[in-house]
Amino acid sequence: IKMKTQRCFFVVLLICVVGLFFIWNNTLSVIQNKNQPRINAKQQDSLILCWRHRWGIPTEGHAEGTRIGECEITYNRSRIAEAGAVVFHYTGLDKEEMPWKHYRYPDQYFVYTSLEAPNYVMHGEHKSLNQFNGGFINWTMTYRRDSNVFCPYFSSHVARPVFLRDQAWLNSTLEKKTKMALWVVSNCDLLRGSRLRMDYVTKLVEAGLPVDRYGKCFNNKEEFAGMSSKDLNSYKFYLSFENAENCKDYVTEKFCQKGLEDGRVPVVWGPKKSDVEQLAPPGSFIHADDFESPAKLAAYLLYLDKNDTAYREYFKWVEYPGEEMERIKKLYARTREEVLCDKLLSNPSPNIVESVTDFFYNSESKECL
Repeated sequence: IKMKTQRCFFVVLLICVVGLFFIWNNTLSVIQNKNQPRINAKQQDSLILCWRHRWGIPTEGHAEGTRIGECEITYNRSRIAEAGAVVFHYTGLDKEEMPWKHYRYPDQYFVYTSLEAPNYVMHGEHKSLNQFNGGFINWTMTYRRDSNVFCPYFSSHVARPVFLRDQAWLNSTLEKKTKMALWVVSNCDLLRGSRLRMDYVTKLVEAGLPVDRYGKCFNNKEEFAGMSSKDLNSYKFYLSFENAENCKDYVTEKFCQKGLEDGRVPVVWGPKKSDVEQLAPPGSFIHADDFESPAKLAAYLLYLDKNDTAYREYFKWVEYPGEEMERIKKLYARTREEVLCDKLLSNPSPNIVESVTDFFYNSESKECL
């Protein structure tokens, strides 16, 4: 028994010694890294390190070495000492791979980015976002206007040509409109918002509105993929129904690309009308909240189908842009990477986001979550 006790004692002692050595070695490496000289100021300010590709897909985002203005994009983590900003996608930071707070430089900006709605991040991806709390993040970069770096879905490379359209384009486009409403959807019932929008569209159809529905939810995704541009351009309306209700500024490609870019009037459900008005060309959309019921909305869309003059009113932003349209153009004048680069090079003041959870989750309505 005595020998067994001694043996256990030596095993415990060995574990303690190894543990102390590991802590000492790790501390030494931290100290060495903190004392490591930074790269020259111009380099460190202009390098943006993306800690991981969005959703872990290498083809997502810019290629390695892409230059955005005076900044360079890299995914090479070994260059962290050069980086002015390190961008973390919400899916791309596990505790095991976190760059420890001790390793960061005081003039570096750690950036949290997400283009997904809070309800999807919370319930679809099951992310608590706690790893981003405690002052780890300096800037937020999301679709919300109150982010440190605003990055809307309606990206500048899409918005610019859309905003250059004229009356000749409008006349040509309206001549092709022979069908009613189009809806493409793949998220059927994962989230509360998904279920609500499915129910709303079902009621529109029951009220007599012709809606051509495609996507995973209707088992005809391939059929939609095979449709010609002529067929797609013939629709008057696109159902821009989000999978989230009342989430701040959550207006996605459903509105931008599938609606405005493709020359259809977006019919909106999900985001607040006041938010959409701040992000969209004036008078360019129809909001479900303006109608007492799906049946009333269906009746209005059927009216517009028979009244070309009234339908054309939703394209006045093309014919008569006005001052409000100038504000909208400025909103989408630059890409999110250009905005981030400019912010880096502008000698920004220190900033800490104490809790990404508070910003992204706790500031939202119950309906959103």
